[in-house]
Amino acid sequence: MTPFPGAEAAATNRDRIAGSEIWLRGNARPAIGLLAAALVVAGGVTTAVVFARPAAWIAWGVVAAAALLVAAAVALAWSASRPRLARRGAFLDVRLSPLAVQHVPIEIVECVFPGSQPLDADDADHEAVAGRRVNTLVLRLAERALDWRSRSVAAAWGTWDEGNVVFDGRWCEPLSPALAREISARLLEARRQVAGAAETRS
Repeated sequence: MTPFPGAEAAATNRDRIAGSEIWLRGNARPAIGLLAAALVVAGGVTTAVVFARPAAWIAWGVVAAAALLVAAAVALAWSASRPRLARRGAFLDVRLSPLAVQHVPIEIVECVFPGSQPLDADDADHEAVAGRRVNTLVLRLAERALDWRSRSVAAAWGTWDEGNVVFDGRWCEPLSPALAREISARLLEARRQVAGAAETRS
């Protein structure tokens, strides 16, 4: 889809990927940690197989399983590094799960604001994280957009309920009030461009 006039001029080269204007970058660090753990496990299992010398079919099965584990970790790290929020023409690409991107019409996005939420914890870790919070970024969608009220997303990456799209700060670039204001300004400009283009067509 061809961006509306001015969209490319408003984006710097750093913020362009395949025609998109990146508003919120991903964070691959948690996934890279999982990748490192997967490599250690795969290496240990492969070494154990070499020294144990089991039947060939067992050895190949174990090596294949280790390779699949590493491949899955690589795929997760790659997906985690992808932008969480990007503009593409009259739509915002929202990525809140490794395998899906939602193309949200800019005209139904009402506002963007910073937020926070308490860290989740198992009972065993409750005392260690009590009172700690993680920064979030919230996209508020119009109430009239009934088809966009909720979506299935990766719980670790954020939530999407009752028209509120929430990005968890642990799985994106560092969140701050300044970044939220920057994204809000971009949203206002994008809404003006989309509305102007709609008036021109009509």
